[in-house]
Amino acid sequence: MRPHEIAQMFSQIAHSYDRANHILSFNRDRAWRRIVVQQAAPKPGERLLDLCTGTGDVAIEFAKACPEIEIVGLDLSEEMLRVARKKLTQMSLDHRVRLVVGDALELPFAENSFEIVTIAFGLRNLPDRARGLREIYRVLSPGGRGLILEFSVPQSLLARSVYLPYLRYIVPIVGGIVSGSRVPYKYLRDSIEGFPDRAQILEELYEAGFRPVGYRDLTCGIATLYWGEKERE
Repeated sequence: MRPHEIAQMFSQIAHSYDRANHILSFNRDRAWRRIVVQQAAPKPGERLLDLCTGTGDVAIEFAKACPEIEIVGLDLSEEMLRVARKKLTQMSLDHRVRLVVGDALELPFAENSFEIVTIAFGLRNLPDRARGLREIYRVLSPGGRGLILEFSVPQSLLARSVYLPYLRYIVPIVGGIVSGSRVPYKYLRDSIEGFPDRAQILEELYEAGFRPVGYRDLTCGIATLYWGEKERE
């Protein structure tokens, strides 16, 4: 899918996006985001960019965990950002997070602008992963951390035998009921199954310049947290 098509698809389900995520992940998505914050270990005064921020859940988690960091959330979908703004206002966090409409492949920021860059469930949607990873690396300051939270297929045969039927048959049905459209959840299913394995993502991080790189499977490998550091000058 082209970027504008993906943005349009997410805009159509923005009103139900959070509820569907919580239901389909059995609320594990909340715990995964907390783990992203823990792994990032933000320090007072640092700057954070959350790419493909959607309805702002990762940015919100950072804002609650560390009140002394600067946070920017970027997304292609204005409708998703509208939901994010409403949530931030309701939580009295609207002064903590700046939301920007933009493309993760052409970031409107200078080199070395952020100490932390995160992207949760968005790397799959980039039509050019290598370019997206290079952009993350570019805007990170030396020693900065890039963190990617993404859905994955479990490595265990037992877990895979349970998860794949759920992903292939249940997710599109339940997602369709909650959102009113099965299309985004069929896309979700296909993009998860078509996503590269962990070794390839680590290799792509390495090729983008990150040193060191690593990953951690979450919830039996249903999701995976990847990380890499920009080399110090």
